[in-house]
Amino acid sequence: MQTTPPKSKSYAAFGIVAAIIGLAFWHPGVARLIPPTNVTLAQNTALTLRLDQSISSKNSASGQRYGAKLAQPLVVDGRVVLPAGTEFSATVTQAIPAGKVAGGATLRIELSSFSFQGKEYQVKAPPLVRVTQGQGKRTAKVAGGGALIGAVVGALVHGGKGAAIGAVAGAGAGAVGAATTNHPLDVVLPAESLVTFHLAGPVTVAVIPAETPHHSWFFS
Repeated sequence: MQTTPPKSKSYAAFGIVAAIIGLAFWHPGVARLIPPTNVTLAQNTALTLRLDQSISSKNSASGQRYGAKLAQPLVVDGRVVLPAGTEFSATVTQAIPAGKVAGGATLRIELSSFSFQGKEYQVKAPPLVRVTQGQGKRTAKVAGGGALIGAVVGALVHGGKGAAIGAVAGAGAGAVGAATTNHPLDVVLPAESLVTFHLAGPVTVAVIPAETPHHSWFFS
């Protein structure tokens, strides 16, 4: 019986080690072996979201949940932490249609959570609050909520007829827009509207390194 020369055994062992190293560095699943990095989103971090569907004081109900997506990447220290398209969830906490309370309408929305890399994070932020002050009055954004509305957000709808009569742009804390009408106004945030919330406290996100596309010597 022939025996394998010692040198051949050394080559075989070297080949096995090389295969393991190649697998570790080239297999697409290697990123999962690297521990995630914790990145903290600071208090007052701005989150600009694009609404998935329309929300209104007339057709929405308290407790109803709505989806929204991050409109632009969230960057911390030059590094993208949350990419555009990250899914957020918001909850309507108050929806009073026009005519119910002194002719005005109220819509209050609170940010609930977001999902990232298979994990859900609970968040708190000052609510977005919109009110109309009744017939013939000005429509004002409640600055105390702290959430600002983008320039294309918050079209006000004339009664139930659906005719757009005005749009309010949130340019900063305390910004006020107005539309005058002889009929009660409902607050409407159309689908694709941009809204901005600011975190009430820090949130730590576990970021798993993104996988780099490549071909492996051992796996296609």
